[in-house]
Amino acid sequence: MFARLVASVALATGSLLLPAAPAAAEPPKLDGTWLFDAARSEKADDLGRVWESVVTMSADAFSLTKLMDHDKNLKGRLVFDPADPRAVDLVLEELDFAGLGVPVKIPAGTYRGIYKFDKDRITIGLARKTGAARPTAFEPSEDGFLITLTRAPAGFKDFPKEITVTVVGSDGSPVAGAEVAGFMSMLTDPKKKDVKPEWQLSRAVKSAADGTAKVKYDEPPRVVRDEKSGRLAFPAVSPAKLAGGELRVTLSRACRVIGTVTCEELTKGGQPIGWVTAMLMRDGRFVAECTSTDGAFEFLAPPGTYAVHAYGSDFPRREVTVAVPAGEAEFAVPPIALKASALLLLKGKPAPELEGIVGWAGKPARFAGLRGKWVLVDFWGYWCGPCVGAMPVLIELHEKFAGKGLVIVGVHVDVDGEVDTAERLAEKLVGFVKGPWMGKELPFPNALASGKRVGEGDDRRRGGPPNQYGILSYPTTVLIDPDGKVVGRFHARDIKTATAEVEKLLAGKK
Repeated sequence: MFARLVASVALATGSLLLPAAPAAAEPPKLDGTWLFDAARSEKADDLGRVWESVVTMSADAFSLTKLMDHDKNLKGRLVFDPADPRAVDLVLEELDFAGLGVPVKIPAGTYRGIYKFDKDRITIGLARKTGAARPTAFEPSEDGFLITLTRAPAGFKDFPKEITVTVVGSDGSPVAGAEVAGFMSMLTDPKKKDVKPEWQLSRAVKSAADGTAKVKYDEPPRVVRDEKSGRLAFPAVSPAKLAGGELRVTLSRACRVIGTVTCEELTKGGQPIGWVTAMLMRDGRFVAECTSTDGAFEFLAPPGTYAVHAYGSDFPRREVTVAVPAGEAEFAVPPIALKASALLLLKGKPAPELEGIVGWAGKPARFAGLRGKWVLVDFWGYWCGPCVGAMPVLIELHEKFAGKGLVIVGVHVDVDGEVDTAERLAEKLVGFVKGPWMGKELPFPNALASGKRVGEGDDRRRGGPPNQYGILSYPTTVLIDPDGKVVGRFHARDIKTATAEVEKLLAGKK
């Protein structure tokens, strides 16, 4: 995943060198410093990965600093095709993240891209992997990134530590008392079902009488709200836009956006939809979140076009586009229908044997041969920080309860086609074994799943065991009872709670 993002980042830098000339026989000469104004992969905003990054161009070479906070620069050169004035290839040098505790490398190689250049601004569409086809459109996709760079302002040396935000109304007058914040959320508290949740703003700072507020550069404002007047703004922020240390935000009248998340499979079975989350996205940026236990959601938003991402712990994510009209106090979004995940539908049913396994680390396991025992099936990956962080808990559970009625089976989900043997998995885990795992290696069997994606659009997902069990996030641990039936998720992630949960299970079995 790192490799794919970096490729995009790098190409973005490289494309800068392209002049407006229709077909240059010689590489363009665009020496100087460039900053990121946009970086998107699929439907997500990746600017956070390059928030402190600076691109330096010289002749046909480039250097990108602080990618993912790496202390070494990503370097490469550009290759232009005189026969295709839109084409540019980025030839990268290798960048190894092992020193940061992540067993990932950005491989050396050529990444194909297209670009469009307008004065001091360049937009690049870039293939995710070496050898992949050149993109044909300037849009983020599963196979490519979209990046925009702008030339750094005169005299730029480094990003400011602090940003002065000036909040004004539509008439340009300053707005005092407006909250300048990171994002807004309305989260249901299951312990307070009779209390209606209210909007909470993260890291909120109020504007002064002159409409100004100070915020940290590394805590950019994505929401500005004046609750008293009912006005709101979701400012577009980027390293390029904040490089000068100032941001002007104009508030507009907010509209209350309401909607409902549904699930036909649960409704037919007479089951409640349970916990769901709706996220409001603006140009790939997360600006607001609403959670509920009945499927209802609402947002406050100024006029504009947004994406609403709806999902639940047992529901695949679905995205719908919402156009909030101007001049409306309230706007209803058509119901968003979610499909129940395979895991939700498997509860109470026999656990299917793992399919599409490319190998095993340890002795292969079959659930049919584990009847009479409680089984924890942990879906994880070396590329997943929370997975690596939770693994010591599972290792200790194995040490405490192996032979006492508990069996743990790991399912390592590959994402880059690099882990298809026990030896290759061991190579990826060397740093973790020496570091956070305190010298302990995996003591239980691990199935190696390819992680290759299947399906299309909102139904696109990882095939094999993750698809069988409806795994939507990592890590996910599935509990199977002694009769071989799926119970559901095993949620405990700290050893004290996990131990107590397993002891209850084993005591209940007797």
